[in-house]
Amino acid sequence: MIKYFLILLIFVFQISCSQLVDTKVEKEKLLQTDIEFAQFSVNNGAAEAFNEYLTDDALQLPAGNNPVHGLENIYNRMKDNQGNYILDWSPKYAEVAESGELGYTWGTYSLAYKNENGEEQKSYGKYLNIWKKQSDGKWKVAVDIGNDSPDPDN
Repeated sequence: MIKYFLILLIFVFQISCSQLVDTKVEKEKLLQTDIEFAQFSVNNGAAEAFNEYLTDDALQLPAGNNPVHGLENIYNRMKDNQGNYILDWSPKYAEVAESGELGYTWGTYSLAYKNENGEEQKSYGKYLNIWKKQSDGKWKVAVDIGNDSPDPDN
């Protein structure tokens, strides 16, 4: 009986070891995904980028506004003004849980737009995104948090 128990224990140990996550590789993948997300925003508009990179049940915590629940609500809130601004960001850091299922990125963003007089304006901020790894292996944002900051060049 002890022999079978030891064999089972070794088998379980081997399975658990084979599923270890290389967090260094996953951090690099997550950071690259956030870089691609930012480029998608510049090329296609922020609403389209968020529609592509957020989970269906995402939560957005915009600065100075109420939380927005769900991808559809986030997209609808952003899409009407999409042509009036360019949202770009620079990911600075990524971290991934040892399980490989969750991670976060943070960085700085700039929002370029025209004021009511048609003059170019720019505002700045920082963000934190919490990501979930999907069943297909892709990373998607589950929580998007941002707030204003001073111009980083000043």
